[in-house]
Amino acid sequence: MSIENILGPGSPSSLRIANQKRVLAAIIDAGGISQAEIARRTGLAPATVSNIVRELTDAGILRLAEAASGRRGNTIAFAPDIGYAMGVSIEREQVRVGIVTLDHTIVDTQVIPMPREFNVDEGRQIAVDTFDQMMQKKGLNNSQVVAGCIVVANAVRSDGTLSRSTSMLPGWDGVNLESESNEIAPFPILTENDANAGALAERIWGAAREAEDFVYVEASYGIGAGIMTGGQILYGTGGIAGEIGHIQVPGHRKLCKCGGLGCLETIASIRSIMTSLQELGMPVRTMNDLNRLLEDGDVRVTRQIQEAGRAMGYALSQVCNILNPELIVIGGLFTMAGEVFLNQVREAVNQLAFPDSASDMTLVLSSLGSSAPLRGAMAKAVNMADLDAILHRFLAEEVE
Repeated sequence: MSIENILGPGSPSSLRIANQKRVLAAIIDAGGISQAEIARRTGLAPATVSNIVRELTDAGILRLAEAASGRRGNTIAFAPDIGYAMGVSIEREQVRVGIVTLDHTIVDTQVIPMPREFNVDEGRQIAVDTFDQMMQKKGLNNSQVVAGCIVVANAVRSDGTLSRSTSMLPGWDGVNLESESNEIAPFPILTENDANAGALAERIWGAAREAEDFVYVEASYGIGAGIMTGGQILYGTGGIAGEIGHIQVPGHRKLCKCGGLGCLETIASIRSIMTSLQELGMPVRTMNDLNRLLEDGDVRVTRQIQEAGRAMGYALSQVCNILNPELIVIGGLFTMAGEVFLNQVREAVNQLAFPDSASDMTLVLSSLGSSAPLRGAMAKAVNMADLDAILHRFLAEEVE
């Protein structure tokens, strides 16, 4: 039961608590913002926001923090020990684990290399063991954790089940990772796909901090898009929105694992590029191999990257025609290709998109690189914080 119901709906105290929760929710969403921005997001009067911030700061729930780079003035953020969240990103060659405070301050992250194929239980156990070790090292315990989020390189249906058509993780098809994890976890767990998580990360830490309508493209072993509209992720009816990796590109006929022909993933994913280079007799089995060849300026790798860029540009021209975003951010492992890749994408979008749908669109590479899905996992976990529980300390005497 919420604190407002305990105090009685419509009572002055209940209204004040509802407003306090609106302020806290705005801070959680933004990761620390100014009082003026809180007022804009909540619709509360500036004087009301000022009073609430002062009350919650005096109670030890909030703190005044220095503004992040590029922002003016001081920001309001959570006090560090109010709570923590866990983020996990399960990827093709590694598992990433992170701890974050409720104001999105990253406490610690770890990257654990994994064998080429690992099963669900192995991946989950590695994440749990690593998180426990990180918490112990920081002198923290699970009672301080509000929630966790596990991100996977896979489409995740609304019921938490991993899609059977898009998995980059062998043997994970059809697994309900969310349900299985909640059976053993000491705090609530959500699951999310890597592209949606990347969009959340860009909104808080990256290029989309000021954007309401943008698309984040996770271009790694697979390709997917996180679509943000009106500041919210667009999931679609079954949670599968954004699967742009299965847009079919004209002139290409390679068979995709989804059963389609010429899907973007068969041309512009890390996996497809590695396969093409292997067919040319090149010893490319890992990202390190590919990075080394790219740094050496190998012309065969450059050609593959340019072809991938043109295919990506075709797909994104369709995205522009449908969504008319103000910003597209390309992230994931493909950011290592830099301008060689981005120039081809930009040229194709400019040639193929309906002019008015792309004329005001900005196209950039993510500055977060391959860390975006983990950051998004931490951000989504923070959003699960129980605001009633946080406020109970401040309102304990009033409730009793």
